[in-house]
Amino acid sequence: MVVMSKARTMLDSLALAGALAAIFAFASIASGCDTRDPATPAPPVDAGTTPGAPSLPGPSASPLELGRELYGRYCGFCHGAQGQGYAADSSPAIGNEEFLAIASDEFLRSAITRGRPGTVMSAWGKDKGGPLDASSVDAIVLAIRAWQKRPYASVDALAVTGDAARGVAPYETHCKGCHGAEGAGGPLVSLSNPEFLATASDGFLATTLERGRPLTPMGIFTSVLDAQGRADVVALVRSWQKPIDTAVVPLPPAPGALGSVVLNPGGPEPNFDPALDFVPADLVKAELDRGATMVIADARAPSDYVAMHIRGAVSVPFYQVASYAPEVPKERFVVTYCACPHAISGQARDAFRALGYRSSVLDEGVLVWRDRGYPVRGGASP
Repeated sequence: MVVMSKARTMLDSLALAGALAAIFAFASIASGCDTRDPATPAPPVDAGTTPGAPSLPGPSASPLELGRELYGRYCGFCHGAQGQGYAADSSPAIGNEEFLAIASDEFLRSAITRGRPGTVMSAWGKDKGGPLDASSVDAIVLAIRAWQKRPYASVDALAVTGDAARGVAPYETHCKGCHGAEGAGGPLVSLSNPEFLATASDGFLATTLERGRPLTPMGIFTSVLDAQGRADVVALVRSWQKPIDTAVVPLPPAPGALGSVVLNPGGPEPNFDPALDFVPADLVKAELDRGATMVIADARAPSDYVAMHIRGAVSVPFYQVASYAPEVPKERFVVTYCACPHAISGQARDAFRALGYRSSVLDEGVLVWRDRGYPVRGGASP
């Protein structure tokens, strides 16, 4: 049975009003149904009151308008304004026509809501501590679908029969350089990420190898791997799959409950030039070792903070700086960081500065901090 996805149902409603009719006059085989009136905008999102942040569209805005605004706020700084990718940290091109032709709405929803733990892709869903409810996620999916040039055609049911052992050699030759050993640690998509493999079918993987992603580093592999060779690589990638983590973890404090935020409160001022946008990780570590006083603010989504953060840092998501700022003494220097390493920590820095703070970005980000052996920890507290 052909079932309309949430995003396409909403687009068809908009098309009746004369918008985007030529783009989405097609049905797709995808999961999901929506009991809310498709023409009704998703409810407003508590995005914080960070200075300089654009306000969300009003209650009369269409779901598409809301989705575009939310995409710009939470996605565009990494994936590009039009989904072209690689705006920060080699984030993939989610507006690519070959990707959208085979990626289901549920694939997109899951990626937005649950993220890719262990990578720079944050979990934006409210149940993970993020700012987006289900309707807001649907609106972002709608905005992403507006870039689509071809009808979606599910490839998830394709039968792919390969041998993981035979897939090792071609993977080492053609894939490892971008995706890393055993699908992790490379500069591009983490293929072995449990959340990715939970939603990427064998047909999705095989079709990606067959069609590639035009205008991105992901090439077409039909000239170097026959169908069986591609199936063997898929079998190898699938062999790395592990169960997703469904444990409920405590989230960091909400605004008003940060508690003590100052490191070395009785120490000297750090030797940071407040006129500079960035401060090197080595200098931050040296100043901490010297006993200098400062506040270190993790600008990422709360789920990222819980997974791993700089020891002593407090969670201040970039989209809620103004909500947390009253708990941060204005006389203290604030070092912001993320994993990108500048995209959202730069927004947090600018928000702190707009409120009258001295603030700079940890130049290399938290991943380099960790890789240099500097202290990190997990959990909801600093």
